Order: sequence, then structure tokens, then C-alpha cells
Amino acid sequence: MKKIALILTVILAVFACSSIYAQQQQEAVPMSVVDEKPTFQGQPAAAFANWVYSQMKYPEQALKENLAGRVAIKFTISKSGDLKDITVLRGAHPILDAEALRAVSTSPKWEPGKVKGEPVNVTYIFPVIFKMQKESEPAAVFDMEVIPAEFNSPYKKDGEKRRSSVEFTKWIFLNMNYPKEAIEKFITGEAKVAFDILADGTIDNVKIIKSAHPLLDEELVRVVKLSPAWQPATRHGKPVRSTYTLPFIFELR
Repeated sequence: MKKIALILTVILAVFACSSIYAQQQQEAVPMSVVDEKPTFQGQPAAAFANWVYSQMKYPEQALKENLAGRVAIKFTISKSGDLKDITVLRGAHPILDAEALRAVSTSPKWEPGKVKGEPVNVTYIFPVIFKMQKESEPAAVFDMEVIPAEFNSPYKKDGEKRRSSVEFTKWIFLNMNYPKEAIEKFITGEAKVAFDILADGTIDNVKIIKSAHPLLDEELVRVVKLSPAWQPATRHGKPVRSTYTLPFIFELR
């Protein structure tokens, strides 16, 4: 009788553990606890911002009323990659909230996050910033009224579609002369350069915002200043000055 009771206890314990595990599989977990974070179109979740802003249009009524602000959208990236339970966590204005919800809701599928190799539902909080840029200011990367500048790569083949950051990094690499002293001293590191792309597509105001080493920084600035003309950013169909930042890794093998 004791043996039967013991077996029954074990069975119930296993069933309870299975039920808890099944429940956890259904519940959404925070992004911070997953082993493998969800990705968007093969890129980190941060790339979702670029896609969202490319889909959004500043509401006409919001422009008339000079409305701006930050909308926090909360959603679940399901095990199948679809977005579910999309809600406004913190709103700015009903007009802006509605446009943010509309854009996020049209998202293509993601690659789901994983825990111990298994897909799980993951919660994500995504901020949408509505800001009307002054004509005198350089266009920000995420200004919704701006179509970002594109690098006219001389190395890209017809029909190829690559991000400007990838193409420009390749161009820098092919035109860079690794400083002799840096090679001798085996100096490496990551630098970040910022520059303006003027309305005519030329580069201006090149500066280092994250230093790798003075020798490497100097060479990076030199090469960026030699850049071919870009296709400038546009706002309402008109070319505008825009800002651009790019990380560059110096490696020696």
C-alpha cells in the first residue's frame, strides 16, 4: 500500500512539474531572461526601430496641432514570431498613440526568442518618438518625416541590396591604410565616427565620438573625408542635411 502511495506521489509530482513547465512555455518572459534574444529580419531587436519609422507617417492633425511626444508600446513576440497583445503602455496623445499602434501592428514575423533551445513568448517594450524637426536642424536618423541618406557604393553590383552602413564600412576598409606605427605596436580597437551628409550628398563635420587610439582615429577621419557623394536624406521630397554615426573596428590578424 505504501509502495502504491509512493508511486502515486511521484506521478503527481511529475505531473505538477510538467504543468508548471507548460504554463511557463505559454507565459511571456522578459527580454532580459531569454538565452537567445528575438531577432528582426536577421538583425538585433534594435533594428525594428528602423523598420517602424520607415512605415510611419506623422498624422496630419498632429502636425496642425504641433503634437509631439514619446509613446511606449508593449507587445509579445510569440513563439511563432508573430506580435501579439500590442498595447499602449504609456501614451503621448490619442492621435500619436493610434499611429504608433498601427505601425507596430503591421510588423512582419520575427525570429522568436529561446530558452534552453526552445522558442518562448517574449515581452518587449518599444518607444516611438514623435518629433517635428526644424528646417534649420540636421535631420535625425529616426525623424519620421525623413528618408535616410544612402551611400552610393562604387563596389555594389547592380541589383544588390545592402544597408548603407555595411557598404560604407566596406568602402572605408578598402581605402584605409592601417598606420605603420599601429601595426608595429599591434594597436587595435573600436572607434565611432560621426559626420554630416549635406543636401548635395557631400560629407562635412567629420569627428570621432568614440576613440580607439589617436593613430587609428586620425586614419578613420582621413578616409571618411574622402568619401564619394551620398544620396542625401530627403524630407517631404527635398534634400536635407542629416547626421550619421558609424562604428569601425580596427583588427590585426
